[in-house]
Amino acid sequence: MAAPGGHRILWLGAALLASLLAAQWVSGEDGAADPEAAEAETSSRKPTRATVSDPPKEKEQENELLRLDRLESRKFNAQAGDLFRSQSWAPPPPPRSEAEKNQPPPPPPLQFKYLGKIIEDEVTQVFLALAERNYVVKPGENINGQYRLDEVNDRGITVTYLPLNVKQMLAIAQPGETR
Repeated sequence: MAAPGGHRILWLGAALLASLLAAQWVSGEDGAADPEAAEAETSSRKPTRATVSDPPKEKEQENELLRLDRLESRKFNAQAGDLFRSQSWAPPPPPRSEAEKNQPPPPPPLQFKYLGKIIEDEVTQVFLALAERNYVVKPGENINGQYRLDEVNDRGITVTYLPLNVKQMLAIAQPGETR
């Protein structure tokens, strides 16, 4: 009776032999090693010390090996187009009208978080948070040179974005309201 792995080993050996033969066939060599040809090839690759009169000779040999005449810039087919342009499948945006082009850009959305307010001696101070910083500001004061606090009432805070001189409103939740 044959061993259970005997067929498997036989198939693996046949696959190995086939892959070795295919590799030999693709490389274009016949497999026979000619010792004289191998020695001549290795000796031609060994660097030799050049004398003062040898450099032009070396240049000629180098040019023959490199075949510089075959090196030239590649010319692509015109049908290929621009191979590296970006491509998007989204439809192009509609063209902007003259009125839209002349409008200033909108201000960035307010990133402030309302923390609270305090009223002392009829002066209202507002506590705001922006990222990791907390601000205590009164109406008329600037925040980071970008915003100015204009008005504080029960519904919200009005701020002006100074670079565009645009007013924005930050809504305030009333006590008992949830957001």
